[in-house]
Amino acid sequence: MKAFLAITVARQVEGDMIWVKVEKANVKASAIDEYIQKEKNQYLETMNTEFGPVECQCTRSSVEIDIEGDIENAIQSA
Repeated sequence: MKAFLAITVARQVEGDMIWVKVEKANVKASAIDEYIQKEKNQYLETMNTEFGPVECQCTRSSVEIDIEGDIENAIQSA
C-alpha cells in the first residue's frame, strides 16, 4: 500500500543539525499536495530543541512511501 507524507526538513542556520518532521499522511497524493500548496514551502523558524532554541531554514515537501504488513489488522488493533 502506498502512503503520501507531508514533511518538513529543518536545517540549522548556523550549524550542522537537521530535523525531519512528518506533518500529515494520507493515502491520496492529491490531499497532501493540496495541504502543501496551502502552506509555506520555505520559511525560517526557531525550534525549541534539547539543545535550546535553534534557528532553522525549513522546507516543506511531500514523499511517497510503501507500507508493508497487514494494515487492516493493525488499524483494528489500535
